[in-house]
Parts: sequence; C-alpha cells; structure tokens
Amino acid sequence: MRGTGKHRISVVAVAAVAAIVGALQLPSTAFGTDDVPDTARIETPADSVPPAGDAPEAHAEDSAVHGSDGTVFRNGVMSLAAQPSALPGAAAARSAAAAPAPPQGEGWKLSGATKWLATGYTIKFYDQKSADRLGPYVRASAADLRRITNLPVAVDTKPVGWDYMRPKGEVVIGVLPRPCVPPAGEGTMGSTGWKVVRDGSGTANLSCGFTSSSVAETVTSGHAYIDESFFTPAGKPTAAMGETYMRNHISHELGHTLGLTHANRSLNRGDCVKGSDSGQFPVMCSPAHAYQDKRAGTYVQQFDVQGLRRLAAGAGAVLPPQGRVAGIGSKCLDVKGGKAANGTQIQLYTCNGTAAQSWILGKDGTFRALGKCLDNARNASTDGNRIGLHDCNGSAAQRWSVNAKGQIVHVASGKVLDVTGGATANGTVVQLHAANTNKRQIWTTPK
Repeated sequence: MRGTGKHRISVVAVAAVAAIVGALQLPSTAFGTDDVPDTARIETPADSVPPAGDAPEAHAEDSAVHGSDGTVFRNGVMSLAAQPSALPGAAAARSAAAAPAPPQGEGWKLSGATKWLATGYTIKFYDQKSADRLGPYVRASAADLRRITNLPVAVDTKPVGWDYMRPKGEVVIGVLPRPCVPPAGEGTMGSTGWKVVRDGSGTANLSCGFTSSSVAETVTSGHAYIDESFFTPAGKPTAAMGETYMRNHISHELGHTLGLTHANRSLNRGDCVKGSDSGQFPVMCSPAHAYQDKRAGTYVQQFDVQGLRRLAAGAGAVLPPQGRVAGIGSKCLDVKGGKAANGTQIQLYTCNGTAAQSWILGKDGTFRALGKCLDNARNASTDGNRIGLHDCNGSAAQRWSVNAKGQIVHVASGKVLDVTGGATANGTVVQLHAANTNKRQIWTTPK
C-alpha cells in the first residue's frame, strides 16, 4: 500500500495542543508494517532505494486520534478515527503549525508522548494462538526493553479474550487474518481513520500497532495486530517471512505500542539512516529489515534505544550510564573501525563522539557498544589477553566493574583493562593485565 504523498497537518500536533487546553488527551498513534521483503530483499537489506515509480509514504503524519486505553471491537471492528478538536478549525490549524514536533534523533523518533509509566507495562495476548505464536518473540523483546529502560516490562501468556478492556499499563497483541485497514487513500502510514477487523477483510501482509496516551505526554497502553499470513498453519514464520524478519517485525510493532514511530528520514520507503556498525537499518525503520545477524529483533544502541531511553527518563527511571570511556592521553576506548563483527579489537583512539565510542554500562556488568559487548576472549586470565567486541551472551567473559581507582575490572579474573605499553597513539591495543598503579589502567567512565 502506498500513499498519495500529499501534505497534511499532523493530528499529533493538533491533539497535543488540545490536550493543553484540557479538551483532549494525547492521541493514540497508529502504525502499519507491510511489504514483507522477498528473498533477495532480505539478503540485501542495505538496498534502501525505492524502485522507480515508488510513491512516497506518509511517514511524518501517521497518527490517529484516540485517547482511550480500553479500545475494543464492536461488531468485529475497532475504529480509531480522529476525535474532533475543541478548537475552531482555523485556530486548530494555527496551533498545530506552532506545536513542536515529537522528539527525535538520528535513527529514532517518538510518536508524541515523551514518557513511559514509571510502573512499566505488562504485555498480554488476546488468545492462545497469539500467545503460542508470538510468545517467544515478545519475551525476547520484553527482556531487551527491561535492560534498556530499567523499568518493569512483564509478559503474561494467559489469554485475555478479544473483548478485553485494556487498562493503563498493559499492551495487548494478537494474530488475526488481514487485521489492519489503513485510512482510505493514505497508504499504510495514514494519519486518521485506522480500523482493525476480525473478519479478514483488512489489507494483506499488513500488521499494525497503536500507542494510547490517555494521560498527557505519557504512553499509557498499547495494542498490536499481526497478520496471520506471516505464519504457516503450524505456527512458524513462512518461508517469505523467515525467522530473522519475524523477530524484527514483532519488535517493530511492540515499539509502536510503546511510543516509537518510524525512524524514516523522509517520506520515501526505506529511507532510514543505516548503522555505522553493520550498514543495516534500525528496528523501527519501515520496512523493518533491521539487523540480519543475532541482533535481529533488538533495539540497538545508536538508534531505537535512544528513543526508549528518552521515554524511560521521562518516567523517572535511573538509566544505565552511556557515553565515552576516556583513558590515558585523554583518548577513548574505541571499537576498531566502528565494526561490530565478533572479535573486533578494542583500541585507544582520539575521542570523536561516534557510536564506536558510546558505551552503555549495564547494571548486569556489561559494557555495550554497537549493540554488542566488551569481551575478554575465551574468558582467559593471561596478561595481554585480547579484548574485543562480541555478541552479548551473559557469560563471565563479559562481566566488568569499575573500582574506586577508576580501573575497569574483569570480574572473573580480577585483572583490568590496560593500554598496551602505556602508548597514546591512535590504534594502541587495549588488553587484559594484572592491576598496578600505572595511569594506563585508569579510565573515566560515564556516570
């Protein structure tokens, strides 16, 4: 489905102003994901240029106004049409034009709300089929969300039924045949008039997710619907979908339910900033190609995760520190070449503010950059052992702490990160070494 490319006033902005005058709460925001890539597209996700004649999608105005958390089906249809503004038409248009755009950064955008609930969310399923098919993906995404935000994100697999009245703090997700109906003439990123249907009369190969904001500036609940055609009768991803794309797809829709919008830079499909680590897209890009390795289905550091951190900070969460790790010569702990391949050497390099030098210090003891973890090769304890980047796996090789002296200690061995020879030249290797009093082992970490 492709939109007309026409310009419209964002109803997010209209609703935000209306909320200020007390007439409306923030809108729930609707998003769709269609166009399952064919095999060639899956294998070449870096190809982001739309085919000739591909019309632009309305990525910037993809909202529907609805302030209720308990949205339900009525006669098999859930309508998410816009609510009327309390302001006169001309006044509403002027106010909308003056309203600030939703927060965004490189590779991430928020739908309008700027904070999560401090109490977090519970993700539930409409029926047993939905729990069986989506449960593994949802649990993986929930764990990722907990790690990033330090807020509770639970999963409850007991079905709630299709007539469930969703309260604040809950996200409900389900599988239906052709569940999503985008606004007529506006493409799958249409701004108003979304519908969800239970009779299979919606749009083929289209899933959708909705953010509800019944409290000003807050994601209060959400709901998502996954097209059943993406699964085989046995409940596995179809060959066209594949396991990797399914992981990205479910995380994408859950991101929508919790306040993230499409990361696209323009109205063109697939026009998203690519990761400097892999040349691939963030999960919230549309279409949701995202990572094609073991990070598929996760919110990686330099993109989607920044939007999630913004939402969590708004809820008052104590976030894992993020920033540069500076050492001897005022140079930085750096992933060589900005490459996230397993085993990439960690080195000293001039501080430059790139993602290769942006480390998140997790409460689990990990140091994460480019979506992977600081790793002591083979968990060895020999002086000079290689320090690299590797898939995060929860092993002892990836557990670190910072002591009172400023040394970064490998917990299992008791040894520390050390700049080889105390040199300050760019590219000097960082290694494991017994602790001593040398300045080459002292680091300034983000707080």
